[in-house]
Amino acid sequence: MPRIRILEAIAGADFSWTPGDLVDLSEDQADRWADGHRAVRVDDAPTDSSAPGPAEVAPVVTTMDGAVLTVVDAVVEAAEVPGPDGESLAGVRWAVTVALPDPGPDLDPESERPAPDLGPDVFDPGEHISAEVLAYLHDATEKEALRVLDAEAAGQNRAGISKQRDNLLARARARGKERADDRQEAAEKAADTSRGGGRDGSIETR
Repeated sequence: MPRIRILEAIAGADFSWTPGDLVDLSEDQADRWADGHRAVRVDDAPTDSSAPGPAEVAPVVTTMDGAVLTVVDAVVEAAEVPGPDGESLAGVRWAVTVALPDPGPDLDPESERPAPDLGPDVFDPGEHISAEVLAYLHDATEKEALRVLDAEAAGQNRAGISKQRDNLLARARARGKERADDRQEAAEKAADTSRGGGRDGSIETR
């Protein structure tokens, strides 16, 4: 008869299992309970307590796209699990250490994202040191500052620049407002001049 070893506390109307219990079930029941989380299946073994326990099989860990990761270490450790009435019960859980895959030579080692292709004749922050990027942003419009900061974030993402992102954008926005106010003032002066004003009270002649 198939036998399973309980991994987490399970209770029902007519049974109660605790972690470590060995339970003999029918073939269908063993397949249903031995899902690797609640219990694992064990080969028929002697019930002698001096006999070695069953070997633990580490879980298989995959990425979102289905790639299987290399499991470096995996152990079953004690843990508290939620009970049916909201109370904590004694249980176990897997603690797994995996090796992450190599991001590949075409990716930025820091951000693991492809470096952007900005094209010719466009300021590329990746080709300049931090001080030069900050100097360029000192006079950039808000739209240009946003483009450069996004390119920096997608590329080298240097802390000395990224930490100032909000401040740099706020300054660019303020400069844009000042330039708009200056243009408005110049337009008003030009309109006033065209009506004969703005000439120190002198009489306009045509």
